[in-house]
Amino acid sequence: MTLTRRQTLLGAAAALLPVAARAAPEYRLDPRQVADGVWLFEGAQDSIARGNGGAICNVAMLETPQGAIVVETGGTLRHGTALRAFADQRLGGVVAALNTHHHPDHWFGNGAFADRPIHALPGCIAAQKAGAQALSDGLYRILGSWMQGTAPLPATAAVEGGDLTLGGRGLTLLALSGHTPADLALIDRRSGILIAGDLLFLDRAPSFPDADVAVWRAALSTLGALPVTGTIPGHGPFHRDSRAVAQTLAYLDAFAARMDAAANLGLSPIEALAAGPMPAFAALAANPAEYRRATVQQWRAHEISALPVIGGSV
Repeated sequence: MTLTRRQTLLGAAAALLPVAARAAPEYRLDPRQVADGVWLFEGAQDSIARGNGGAICNVAMLETPQGAIVVETGGTLRHGTALRAFADQRLGGVVAALNTHHHPDHWFGNGAFADRPIHALPGCIAAQKAGAQALSDGLYRILGSWMQGTAPLPATAAVEGGDLTLGGRGLTLLALSGHTPADLALIDRRSGILIAGDLLFLDRAPSFPDADVAVWRAALSTLGALPVTGTIPGHGPFHRDSRAVAQTLAYLDAFAARMDAAANLGLSPIEALAAGPMPAFAALAANPAEYRRATVQQWRAHEISALPVIGGSV
């Protein structure tokens, strides 16, 4: 996709600034090996902001004899380029990439992997194409110079659930939904590690822009039943127990209960916002900002559900 006129003008304006003032920011990667041939680049536990350059999602790399399998490509071209450099220098290159869903922090680095297959669920690819321009415009406003050169590139290879072998390393793909209409989770069969995308959050408030909470709960039931040796959530630390499944489910239930109670009482969304996050989750990273966003995004559905109750009480 080509840059918009607005993005071109922003780039031209930046070019007029003194060199010292417009020095390109850099991403400082801190990879660690969490299992046999499994590398984790843990994202910042925040919402997208200029201070973190949009590098908020977890990125995983799986070593193969033909190069790395890269799961998520980062939130900007510059971020993707830094990840690609690590793979090229340390892991023998890149064999393929995967995007777990269409939220931009997970795939706006695709341009750095354009010479390799980039896999995603068909529904994810469709959403990437449909939302690319609006997402790009929003990120240019938020991230400024971090976005230099970034033009969204949707995934190029559609995959379904089932087994997939890349570079000789076997994966089991799970086609799920709930956080978005098309959420890819995968298990690395060699290590037994689950890479869950944003179906799982740990110690960070979940985001809800495209969520269907009932469907998300069902996906969590599926993930919780898997015999895995460890989990990389979309946001939060690697762990070897079921903490992310339990915490994400508890948050969804508490948030839905809060919204239902507020709507049934006839409160306005402003009053629901003013209440702040549920006390048990107020200290999670990215709150109260994520709670506020989720309230705005989800309020209408809960209000519609409550209308018969309000009508019957009049």
